[in-house]
Amino acid sequence: MNTTSRAGWLVLAFLCAANWLLAQTSTTEDLQRADKQFDLYAYNLALKTYSQVLEKDPNNAHALARVADCYFQLNKPEESLSWYARAVQLRRPDSDVQMRYGKALMMKGDYALAKRQFLEYAAMNNETQEPGRHYADMCDYAEKTAKQAPLFVARNEPLNTAAADFGPSFLINRVVYSSARTDIVRKAQSQSASDWSGSAYNQLFITQRNPENNYLQKPTFLRNDLQNTYNEGPVSYSADGKRVAFCRNNFINGTRQIAEKGVNMSLYTADVVNGEWVNVKAFPYNGSDYATGFPSLSPNGTTLIFASNNPSSTTGGKGWDLYVSNLVNGEWSTPRNLGAPLNSPGNEVTPYYDGKDLYFSSDWHSGLGGLDVFRAELGKDAISNIYHLGPGINSSFDDYGFIYNTEQNIGYMTSNRPGGRGNEDIWQVINQNTAAIIAPLNTTPPRSIAAAESALSPQTYSTTNDFSIKNYVLYVYDNYGKPLPGVLVDFSECNRERGQTDLDGKYYFSALTKPVDCVIELSKSGYETTRVDVREFGAHNISVAVGIDKRQEFVGRVVDSRTRQPLYGAIVEFKDAGKIIQTSTDVNGQYALMLTPLNTYDIEYSSDGYKVAKLKVRPGTVANNYTLDDVLLEQAFTGSYSSRSTTSQPNNLIADAAPAQYGITTVPSTSKPTTTLIPVQQPDPLPEFNGYSIQLAATPESLTGANTQKYESLATHGNLYAKSEDNLNKVRLGIYPTKEEAVSKLKEVNKDSRYKGAFIVEERGADKSLVIGGAAAPVAAAPAQYSTNTAKSVPASTASTNSDIIYAVQLGSFSPDNPISISDYASLSDVGNVYSKSKNGSLKMRLGVWPNYADAEAAQAEAVKRGFSDAIIVTEKSSDESLKPFVVAPIAAPATYSTPVEPTASRSKWENKGAATTTTTASTQTSGTKYYIRLCALSDPARFDGGVLEGAGVDGSIEKWPIKNSSMTAIMLGAYTTSAGAESDWAKVRNNGFPDAYIVKQQDGDVSRIK
Repeated sequence: MNTTSRAGWLVLAFLCAANWLLAQTSTTEDLQRADKQFDLYAYNLALKTYSQVLEKDPNNAHALARVADCYFQLNKPEESLSWYARAVQLRRPDSDVQMRYGKALMMKGDYALAKRQFLEYAAMNNETQEPGRHYADMCDYAEKTAKQAPLFVARNEPLNTAAADFGPSFLINRVVYSSARTDIVRKAQSQSASDWSGSAYNQLFITQRNPENNYLQKPTFLRNDLQNTYNEGPVSYSADGKRVAFCRNNFINGTRQIAEKGVNMSLYTADVVNGEWVNVKAFPYNGSDYATGFPSLSPNGTTLIFASNNPSSTTGGKGWDLYVSNLVNGEWSTPRNLGAPLNSPGNEVTPYYDGKDLYFSSDWHSGLGGLDVFRAELGKDAISNIYHLGPGINSSFDDYGFIYNTEQNIGYMTSNRPGGRGNEDIWQVINQNTAAIIAPLNTTPPRSIAAAESALSPQTYSTTNDFSIKNYVLYVYDNYGKPLPGVLVDFSECNRERGQTDLDGKYYFSALTKPVDCVIELSKSGYETTRVDVREFGAHNISVAVGIDKRQEFVGRVVDSRTRQPLYGAIVEFKDAGKIIQTSTDVNGQYALMLTPLNTYDIEYSSDGYKVAKLKVRPGTVANNYTLDDVLLEQAFTGSYSSRSTTSQPNNLIADAAPAQYGITTVPSTSKPTTTLIPVQQPDPLPEFNGYSIQLAATPESLTGANTQKYESLATHGNLYAKSEDNLNKVRLGIYPTKEEAVSKLKEVNKDSRYKGAFIVEERGADKSLVIGGAAAPVAAAPAQYSTNTAKSVPASTASTNSDIIYAVQLGSFSPDNPISISDYASLSDVGNVYSKSKNGSLKMRLGVWPNYADAEAAQAEAVKRGFSDAIIVTEKSSDESLKPFVVAPIAAPATYSTPVEPTASRSKWENKGAATTTTTASTQTSGTKYYIRLCALSDPARFDGGVLEGAGVDGSIEKWPIKNSSMTAIMLGAYTTSAGAESDWAKVRNNGFPDAYIVKQQDGDVSRIK
């Protein structure tokens, strides 16, 4: 009896323990999911998930604090207070929840209780002392300032709605702003006009003042239905309205627009022509792991001030700071942090520059709570004073996005203060007393720097406090003392970024934390590349004079001394201005160097299996002759064994000498080399010749989807591909088996004026799958994987056996900031699996994935038919585990066609519309030469309707060739006894619904594409 009872208790205890462990696991998972939602700016979702955690664990301090944070970020600070109070009671010693509680209390105007929270937070440890005391002092400032008579009056604009209305901007005499309102509907409304939360995406509207009551009138859409893109804003125009800067955002209606995490914003600029935005360009300093937004263009449109939370350059490594960039020679300069006293450890956002003063909002500078509006006086080289604009404009809530026309004494701003119509509203601002003078603000620097004085007394900032960023200037001049704009400044050896000088020849940089001995490089087209040794870096400004570049390009050749055959891959090396320059010879043994005429250079030539040659070269001794004498290299060994130096040079990154360019290790000769016997080494053979290609571009920059997209229209002429060669990234089209075909295609390419500079090159060592046609190596099967209009094609002549490659159809490429609805692609669910992939800074929507090219080709054709006209075929790696769920069929060998027998009686013409067009196929082969037109490939060949060719005037008949190892069938038109007959019908079918059709030749069972 006792034994049975004891066993029952043990079972019950075990079940209780198991249930407890299960509950703990469930709570942990819910908490992790909620934190992820919070970090992704999805506060509504996070609030629900945190509430689920608290149902299981009511005293979870982290969940309590995050529920409060969610309410605060959802513009409900009053609802957050009780949750913050509970979280403070249960907080961990290192938690900053008390700081967040104090800020919520300030927003509700309870400055006394807020101050108590800040002081308690300050007493926690040394790290919390300064910010805690700072905000405690701000509470004193807020109590005094809130009682003052306002100089400005703010009125809620009647155009506001229950949705978010924000981001006003002047467009000459009108106002542009963003809104998530839904009462104004476009004629061509997108299928997806709301986000995951059900809230509408924000759009840009334009309005103007009603002269009778001075309020803004009912707005209209800024951009037409064709140009409109959701979630674009805020914007800023130049004074003449001809240039615009704007940001793409992920704002959610009802959610605060300033957050530590989850806010995705990126900047763009465009020209404005007849109200339309053209030449839209991404700001080159956008980032994938931080936000850039809230732009303000100067009146002339050449200066851009914006906010960013880039952790690598922001004060204190977090929060938002203001930056400035200048337009120099059509390029934006490296952004410069405006530094102290303007930027702070808090958030500075929404700048507005009127050509004289800079207005912005901050939650760190002494204000009334939340974000307040300030004005900064801009001196020539520094910010002298910062002013709080007082009550009226400012409230204890968020006040930001301020713009002001001093001549008309009217401005606008965004605020979530009570008394509005929705979450964020547009408020009109008028100065009641334009003669009033506001004293410079004292934001009470850290107490170790300045004593706490009256917050209302006139006082300027100290720029030497712990939060300032010390900025220095690099001045670049020419030999005549004239400032040089647009000089590329490379600080990479000093562990800094690259940039360029502004219009005044200045480049701003912030001091490093410790002395550094490094080198900066200055370069500009037409000027000498200059390297400057920097010691005690950052202790002072730097001035550098850059001379005119007198160098010219000289071309030489390296050959075998005995056979006079060109040497491919020979290394040519010399030292110029303290920098080792290296290049190598091409397949013709040629090389090119930038040299100053009549200067003497020590140049070293080397190649595997040859003796090193050191020559003194003095170019330019003959006027207008830019050719260097041939260099003859002797073979190092004549017998089966010979001596070779094995003395190696230390790693260039460690040695005193400057590192060799492009990572090529150099082996200088020594006076007493160590000798050993090794087998003779012959020069490396030339890479295998593939054919001829058309070179479209060559650039030292990395190739991305953004800068290669402009070449995609040429993919109908061949395979687009990139190749790294001679330290350049080259874009090419090809590969054509014969030069005649390349010349023919070049003529087609040159019809577009953008590619007038294209030329033909020999291609060696390339992927054989890029070769078009079967001239290189015929195959023993009918056509399988022909190239259509894609850059990553698999040609018929070389059916790929690379099991590492699978295929997908790319439906579109988008900015990661643009909202994309998966439902827009639902119509393709019966064709393949829709998925997305981030690559080269953009989001790719793809359909797939197929093990062979033919299936992908059929899917592409179907996608185009269903409205996705830009669909192209791309390759994926079969080893990519993330793609396994999207594979349509197991990876199989590449597909091939079975070869048809002679046409049977079932082959049909087009005597009757819609007549059957089937034909019997077999695997036997026939002799002789025939030509076919390949029309398309279908998974269900019965769907092909021969009636579509009625009236086309073609002579051939339809044959259907099954593709081996695939469910696809190729639809072929033929057979023709002459290529001329095939070409005649080919032109006809391309004009009758088959633009991607091409001609193949069948000879003795081998099939190859010829056109």
